[in-house]
This record gives sequence, structure tokens and C-alpha cells, in this order.
Amino acid sequence: MRRREFVTLLGGAAAAWPIAHARAQGAGDLPRVAILSPDPATMDHLAAFLGTLRELGDVDGRNIRLDIRFAENRLDRLPALAAELVKARPVVIYTYSPPGTYAAAGATTSIPIVAGPAGEQTMVQLAGNNFAMPVANVTGFTGDLEGQDEKCLQLLKEAAPDLSRIGLVLNPDNRYWHDYFPIALKAATEMGLVLIRVESRGAVDIDRALSYINGTVDGLLLDQDPKLAVDPSVRARVIEFARQQHLPSASIDVFYARDGGLLSFGADAGSVFRSAAEYVHRIIHGARPSELPVQRPKKFELVVNLKTAKTLGLTIPLSILARADEVIE
Repeated sequence: MRRREFVTLLGGAAAAWPIAHARAQGAGDLPRVAILSPDPATMDHLAAFLGTLRELGDVDGRNIRLDIRFAENRLDRLPALAAELVKARPVVIYTYSPPGTYAAAGATTSIPIVAGPAGEQTMVQLAGNNFAMPVANVTGFTGDLEGQDEKCLQLLKEAAPDLSRIGLVLNPDNRYWHDYFPIALKAATEMGLVLIRVESRGAVDIDRALSYINGTVDGLLLDQDPKLAVDPSVRARVIEFARQQHLPSASIDVFYARDGGLLSFGADAGSVFRSAAEYVHRIIHGARPSELPVQRPKKFELVVNLKTAKTLGLTIPLSILARADEVIE
């Protein structure tokens, strides 16, 4: 779903920009709900978030006023957009991804912030080590669980047993990977795999990164970073490269397999967005972040693309197909 279609779906009312500020002047003292959207989160998921709010009785123009800011995938804009939202004194700010969460937390230490999905380390830094009792104004949901990438790597090896050298494409600016790459490397070594670290900051240099590994790897794992697997254009470029080079590839981003990658295994982001809406609802009606524990994902999806497997000449083991939540034929 594109941003324009998303706005149309919501009747334009949720596209808060300056128009919402003008309308709010005559809307009484409705509590404001601010949404900081880094983009490119899928608009389907953001629509699910807002749909859940409506189901819970929180309707824009009736009992709340939505203020939404889209960063249009320009993450450097997030701090300014967060500061703009804070000036309107919302009762709660909702955002997702590590960059969105850090930007919101940098703009206010008093307004409640619900983040989700966000990174595990992001939530540790902003909500504290005790997820059961957040210590600041931030709570929400992590989008990753330690071991997801290793599991994805294991599934990729199981689907393509002849793999030996895997290119792991990650964003060097993502704080999460500074400490986590050694863990992934250890897991790959235990599987008898050589893990090649490939750095990319997204659309600005993904072609250079892919050309660097051309002919040096026999498989790919794409990190679920806002500028990598979460960005539809970058995701499509990596999938096309894998197709051209005849490389089995995977990601913990569930859309990766749906868009043509071999497989994906990761948290069900839709359920996280819906759960985040429930937290926002509770804060609107008086709850404090300290009363809402940070939660890790509970539901995961394994998606296998048999069309891609056929193109690669692979026969996916029944052990994988039996566990798959979705099989694309």
C-alpha cells in the first residue's frame, strides 16, 4: 500500500500535517495522538494500527485528534518532525523502528512514547533493563528476538544444503549490529558456514555493496533494517540481484519471501502494530508507560517461496514446508 492510498483509505482525516493543526482549533480540547512514521514501514501495518485504535473507540475527530508526520524514508528528518509533534502537546506519541524511537525520545522526556516494533537494544537503552517496569517515558514492543537471524540462517542452510559462504548485508549505522554480528558469526561457524559481512546504508550504496560480493558468495541474508529489508526499493534490488546471480536468499522481514526471496522468518509485524495500538489506547485513557511492560514478539511467520525455489533448482524439504505459515506457489 502506497502512502497516497493509505491517506485515501483513512479518508484524509489522519494525514495530520498542518491541515490537522488548523482543524484542531475548532475541534475542542480533544486529546492529541501523535504518530511519527519513519517510512517505509508498510502502510498496511500502519493502517492496522489505526484500525485497531478505531475498534477500541478512539476515532479521529470524535474523541481524539491524530497528528501524523511521515519522514518519507529520510531518517535525518525524524528529530525535527518529532520536535514539531511535541510542540502540539500530544498525550502520547507512537512510532516504530530504532531511528523513530530514538528521535521521539530525544524530543521529550515527559510525554509517553509507545514504540513498536523497535529493536531490543533500543528498548533496553530507553526503557531500562527490566522490561516488566519501564523506567522512563518509553514503552512498547521489540521487533526482534535474539536468535531470529540465526534461525533464518539455519533455515536457509536447510533449504539449500550446498551453501558455504553467506553474504550478510547490514547497515553499519545500526547500533544493534555493533554487538550482534559476532553472535551471528559464531552461529554460522557452528553450521559450517563462512559469514561475509557486507555493509550498506541502503538505497544510496546498495548497488556498490552488491557489486562487492558479486561472485564471492553463494547465498544472501538481508538484515531487517529500515534502510535495507524494510525499504521496498532496496528489498527489490537485493531480490533481483539474488535472482540474477542464482543465489538462495533470506531475511527476517516477512515481505522478503513474498516479494521473491527464497524464504523469510521473523516476527509477525502486523500483530505488533495492533498491540501497540492497544498500548496507545490505554495511555489515552490514563495508563502510564511504567504500567505497560515492554514486550517481545510472540508470533512468528515462516514464509517460503516455492516459485523462487524452482527457479533456483531447489527442492524445499518437507520439514520446512510443514512449519511454514505461508507457501507461495
